[in-house]
Order: sequence, then C-alpha cells, then structure tokens
Amino acid sequence: MDLKKHTRRDFLRLTGLTTAGIAVAACARAPEVVEKIVRETVVVEKEVPKEVVVEKEVAKEVTVVVEKEVEVAPTPSKYQESPMLAARVARGELPPVEERLPEEPRVCEVYERIGDYGGTLTVGDLTMNLSGGDVHMAMDRPNWLRITRDGGGAIPHILKDWEMSADFREVTCYMRRGMKWSDGAPLTTADVKFWYEDVLLNTELTPVPHMAFRWGGEVMKLTVIDDYTFKLNFAAPHPSWVLVNMAHLYGFWGDQTFVPAHYLKEFHIKYNDKANDLAKEAGFDFWYQNFGRKNSRGQSIERPKLESFIPVRDTPAMSFLERNPYYHAVDPEGNQLPYIDRCNMDRCADLSVLDAKVVGGNFDFAAFQLRILFYATYADGAKAAGAHMVLWPSGKGGEVVYNVNMNWPDDEWREVFSDDRFRQALSLAINRKEINDVIYFGNAIERQMTVIPPSRHFKPEYSSAWADYDPARANALLDELGLEWNAARTHRLWPISKRPMVIAWDLVETETPKGPITELITEYWQAIGIEIQWKSITRTLLTQKILANEEPMSLWHGDETADTLFLRRPKFFAPIDGDESCWGVLWGRWYNTKGDQGEEPPQAIKDLYEWLDEYMTTDSDVPAANVLKSQAEHCWTIGTVGMAPHPLFLRNNLRNVSQTGGLWTWDTLWSYPEFPEQWFLEA
Repeated sequence: MDLKKHTRRDFLRLTGLTTAGIAVAACARAPEVVEKIVRETVVVEKEVPKEVVVEKEVAKEVTVVVEKEVEVAPTPSKYQESPMLAARVARGELPPVEERLPEEPRVCEVYERIGDYGGTLTVGDLTMNLSGGDVHMAMDRPNWLRITRDGGGAIPHILKDWEMSADFREVTCYMRRGMKWSDGAPLTTADVKFWYEDVLLNTELTPVPHMAFRWGGEVMKLTVIDDYTFKLNFAAPHPSWVLVNMAHLYGFWGDQTFVPAHYLKEFHIKYNDKANDLAKEAGFDFWYQNFGRKNSRGQSIERPKLESFIPVRDTPAMSFLERNPYYHAVDPEGNQLPYIDRCNMDRCADLSVLDAKVVGGNFDFAAFQLRILFYATYADGAKAAGAHMVLWPSGKGGEVVYNVNMNWPDDEWREVFSDDRFRQALSLAINRKEINDVIYFGNAIERQMTVIPPSRHFKPEYSSAWADYDPARANALLDELGLEWNAARTHRLWPISKRPMVIAWDLVETETPKGPITELITEYWQAIGIEIQWKSITRTLLTQKILANEEPMSLWHGDETADTLFLRRPKFFAPIDGDESCWGVLWGRWYNTKGDQGEEPPQAIKDLYEWLDEYMTTDSDVPAANVLKSQAEHCWTIGTVGMAPHPLFLRNNLRNVSQTGGLWTWDTLWSYPEFPEQWFLEA
C-alpha cells in the first residue's frame, strides 16, 4: 500500500475500529494536519538501524545491582501546610503539621517552582471504584519505594532507606519514624508483621503467595528488629526484589504494600471471633470475603491510606477525594504536599462519553484513556478550554506485537508456526513506516520487539532484526518453506492439506490502537498470501480461550521491556501460560508446574526458561543477552513500532507537570516516577 492512497475515508475507517472511534473521528482533522500538529509537539529519538548480527560467542558475565539514589535535599527546619488544613487545626480537628509529619519526611523535588496551595482537580474515568485511571495518575502510590524515571532504579518513598545483602538473600528496610496513616494512627512494623503473619500466611486470604514472596521455593522470612526496622530473608538470591516488588508493586498489587492492622483486625477471625457475623451483616458468606472488601483501597472509604489523596465521599456519578492530612512528604521549603486540596472523579458511562467530556473541556487532566489517533480532536478541545496537549513516549518495546501458536493442536499448522522462516516472513511483510505514518504520524520508532533504548540490555541490532519492509524476501522464505500459491494467487496453501491459509483468531482492544494496526497488518499479510480473520472480544473470554489453547494467533502491547520488569516472568521473550500471548501456553504451563502439567518444550525453548531463571537469580547481563539474541534470531514475537507518543490533556494552570515525560507504561507505573503529588493549580 502507498501511504498517499490512504484517504480521509481510510483514516475514519481505521479510527472507527476502536471503541467510540466513529464519534470522535467524525470531527477529526485530516491525517496530514494531525501529522503536522503532532510533529510540532513531540520529538522522538530514532534508534540507529544496523544489520542483524546474532553473536554466537558468550558475552562476558556482568552482574548489575540496582543502584540506590539517595535523597540529597536537606530536611527543612520548619513546615507549612495548606490553608484548608490550617483551618482544621485552628478548629481543633487536627494536630499541628509538625505532629502529623514523620520525623524525617520525604523531601520531594519540584519541576518548575514551589507550588500554590488549593484548588480542585477534576478528572474522569470509567471505573466504578473510588478511584481509577487518571486519579491514580494524579497522585503517588503506597509502594515501599519509587521507580526512577528511566525505569532502571529505585529511590526512597514510604521507606526512607534499605540495604540489600551482597548475596541478594536479605534486605533490611527502614521505615520513617513517626509516619502515620490517613486517620492519624502510627505506621510501624506492627503493620508489616500483621500483613506477613495474618494476610500473606493465612491460606484463606492468600491460598498461594505470589512467586516473588516464595522465592527459592520457600515463603520469605520476616524478622522485626524494632518499631521502624524489619528484615526479609529469601531462600535463594533475589536481586529483582528491590526494583520489581518494592519500587513497583508486583505481587503486592496495591492493597498489600502496607495494610492498616489497627483497622483490619476487627474483620479478621484471628482477632475477632465474630468476624463471620460481621461478614454476614455486610452481605458476605465468610469473614475473609468481608476482610478483602474492607482492605480494598478502591472500594473502602473507611480504610486508612497512605497516598496523597484519600476518598471522602462517593455517589453513583462522582467520587470525591481530599488531600491526606498525614501525607509524609514536603517540598524543599517545608510545605506539606500535595499542593492540590481536592480531586473529583467524574464517572463516565463509556469511552465515548469520556472522550466527549475531554473535548468539551470538563476535565483539568486526562491521559489514561486517551488515544493518539484522536490527538487533533483533543487538541481542538484543549485550545477552546484553556488547556494544551503534551506527549510522553509510551515506553513500550512494541505498541502491538503478534505471536503464532506453536502448541496448536493441528500438527500441520503447528509445524508451520514453529518454523522460524514463517515468523520471519510475517515480520518482513510488515510496512512499519506506513504504520508509523498512518497511526503515529511518524513519531513512533519502527522496530522489532525488544527492550527499549533506556534499558542497559538494549542493542540496535536487536531492534532492527527482521524489521525491514521486504515483501520479496518474505515471499522467498515462504516459497522455501513449501507454502505454494493457489491458482488464483490469492492465498498460500497449507503444505499437506493444500487448503488456503486462513487464520481466524480473536483480540482485545485496549491501551494501544490494536484494531487499526491489525487492519493494516491484515493487508500486509494478505499480500504474501496469508489471510487473517480477527474479531474483538472481551478479555475475560480471550483469557478462557488462550488458556484452553483455542487461539492460533494472538496480539498484545509489548510492555515489560524496561529494566523494571524485563524478563521478570515469561511473557514475550519466553512462552507464558497467560492471556497476553498464545505462543506456547502448554510450554508455559510445563514451566510453571515444573513439568507436572503442560507439554515439555524443545531445547530452544528450554534455553529461554533457563536464561530467564538465571537472570532472575543473578541479574547478570549474560542471560539477558542470550534471550534477546534468541528473539532477534528466531523472531519469537513479531513487533511493529514502539516508543510511540501518548497524549496527555492538561489545563494551562496545572503546573509542575513534565511536558516531555516520563515513560507512559506499566513498567514504570505511568506517572509514578514524575512525582504528581507536586503538581499544582496556579492561582
């Protein structure tokens, strides 16, 4: 296809494939106008293309320890607070700010200037929880530590410090003395002990602890040293623990990072023999169901919290949050954060309603559900609403990546899918420049699926492997594979049955423009004789079908390619027993169950698992390089473009927000490394 042949009708067809696309695209500008706007807004550093070189020799072994970035800002000698809280202090409703802060509060850097106190930030979301999407983007998280901006390191957050032993088997954690929950109760090691003994080790609440907590086959051991110091010991070296579980939230998943023992004991059967009665009064059958509800940050207003905003009121249409009076951080001048007093979340019925409200200027900040395809429409709305658009790089190794099922029950299909030449041909048939131009207006990076450039493991040759647009070479590989054309030269034929190659499969449209990109992919692969027929379904249904090995092909967005989450589990660089990829579900099950279930894989796949395991216990560059070289050679996962721009809508008076990002990705928890607690509404 020639890009010049893509008319406005084509543009509307592509945008219409996503939810609410037709409604937004109806007032969208022509693609060439959008391209100009986006090009003037974002500059994406291109990767240097190189000839594919897959080295055979073993790399020199290097073990890298996650470096600790120490807070350098001095602790202020005097503290100030929002007038909203000062008024509550004057009325006797709160203690003075000095008594609400920990002895050593976290000193948060500010981006532009010391902020102004006050104001209400209005956002929208699709969730029925107390907070979601853009509320989470506008505040911090209750994680033990924080992720650095490049996704490769950890810095203090709720914990003021930590020490990991040289053998990666022991970590000592130092809490902030005097830090408090949002209700004023102390946060101490008693909360950690309660979580460990009464949540993690309670089989009714936690039937199977996350693998990070049972490293080396045994549940980690907790030792409480004093009220503000505790130690964890692992049965095997656990170098990823600090970055993946303490700075990110892997395994904790938000509600478990710290739990308020003083509040939750009432609902725990160990501490209250009438906990089942309380559960029945609340409409549950068992105490542990009610406990889970009470511990949910997204569903329980009463649960004490640690983040910068806390929910105070909930209605069917809106959720209302206010500043946490006991929040643990200050700016360099001693002003307690956050600067903003309130956050209101408008619950939108669906994506079309949310889009309309963004364009109508109803929100001060919007990002989580925005899509680059509708950038110009958002920009028009922003201009009329006294707002502007900024673009952050997505931080994804692939905006959309594809896998074929090498465990497919049909032997004929399985043999073709398992042949490197088939996947290499599919990759060479993709016109990545056209995808970049049509979908991302030239601002993504045309690349193979691999880690992103900020990763310490990145090499340009990984990114360029089988990523040229070369239909002639693709056809030659398929010819070599024995996939003949039919008489009409419309389809290749399966090698034994001689049936036309038509692959029907399902996908979920979420986070990236999967439908529009796959529409283009459909044309590219049809041009080399391979027809794909796909439909969009719910993730719940897709999960069931992939786990039942009923999908011959799959796609997802290629995240977990920053050093935070790269190779921390099977996904795109080794087969997973999960819904993000159908590459080899039975092999993934074999790996997860240590051979008890699933299907034993060939040696090339076993190598991937062995390198993954080695990386997880050593953090060495050698197994990482082996995995990435294997991906470059075999093209296990087929990439398209990556590091694409993601749009953010910002009211002009919303300040201290990075205008360039930020990696907008799960790997870094989106805005978390950008300190949204220091955003403010300029008076």
